[in-house]
Amino acid sequence: MTRVQDYLGDLRGARARKTLLALANGVRLFRAWCEVHGHPWLPTTADALRGFIAHIGDQPFRRRTIAGKIIETGPVAAASLRQYLWAVGVLHRAAELPDPTKSGRVALAVDAFERAHRVRQKQAPALTRAISDTILAGIEASIAEAQSDDAPVSVYDLRDQALILTWRDTMARVSEVVALRWEDIQPNPLDQSGSIEIRRSKTDQRGEGHMRFLSARTMAALAAWRTAHERIISDASPKQQQAIAAAHREPDALPADSAVFIGVHRAGITPLSTTAAVQKLNERAVDAGVLRRFSGHSIRVGTAQDLIAGGQEIAAIAQAGGWKDVKMVLRYGERLLTDRSAVARAEAERSDLS
Repeated sequence: MTRVQDYLGDLRGARARKTLLALANGVRLFRAWCEVHGHPWLPTTADALRGFIAHIGDQPFRRRTIAGKIIETGPVAAASLRQYLWAVGVLHRAAELPDPTKSGRVALAVDAFERAHRVRQKQAPALTRAISDTILAGIEASIAEAQSDDAPVSVYDLRDQALILTWRDTMARVSEVVALRWEDIQPNPLDQSGSIEIRRSKTDQRGEGHMRFLSARTMAALAAWRTAHERIISDASPKQQQAIAAAHREPDALPADSAVFIGVHRAGITPLSTTAAVQKLNERAVDAGVLRRFSGHSIRVGTAQDLIAGGQEIAAIAQAGGWKDVKMVLRYGERLLTDRSAVARAEAERSDLS
């Protein structure tokens, strides 16, 4: 087990937090199943893994909604199963043991699982520009009302306006949005637009960075929010100031005064979490009468679909959103792209001639 602990310690410095959480979750699920069914889990066997795969295929995957109601969403997705097996494989390699997930019989069991259950992953609900404009209109109306009454503008209105606009312009993942820093914003000297650097992403674990566009509207919203942000930091209590100063001493920490998007709560002033960012998005959607549940990927999906519908080149969309290839862009827009297929174009040409 010492070798496992040493390996996992090295892994913490080389992999993202979400990757480590996925590893821990996969190992936990497999270990629990083995203990219940009397199988060894480290090292394990190909037969045990085949039993685990069969068991998953027979069980409905249950999730709790916010209201506490339990819903059945069908069997575990094939991608989730592969993630669990990946975790088991990592654990065995960490212990310098043969990797049972590479067994031919396990591969056949996975193939059988995928044949029995749809491989296709469920896509996040799209939050298109039309929807985000509706949400933003409600926030901007609240800001305008306060200004017309010479009342203080809500800092949360300013933050959420800047958050949604930045999210939409950059097409960023939620984890990337909450990691943004003020120092990475660069104004464009030729107009009122700008750019911001995504320092690290799911597909850029080494931190090479990727620049994203910010519209003039977004830059103006960020400027208004930054004034409120600085006021929040300057008005922080001594205890909150100490926590911010301590974060500056941590090499990988994001101090609240450096983070573009922050929250103020019982724990103090901290960078907005991914959970909080998605929660704020959904709260604003409800306020605007949009009764739909969105995820951290929804703006990314919706913006990609808007750009496809507008006739933008797939490669340019991939570049704007930081995809290394066009596969996911095509996946997000496959229904829209049917209208641009060879069959659709040929049919349109025949209709024009008739």
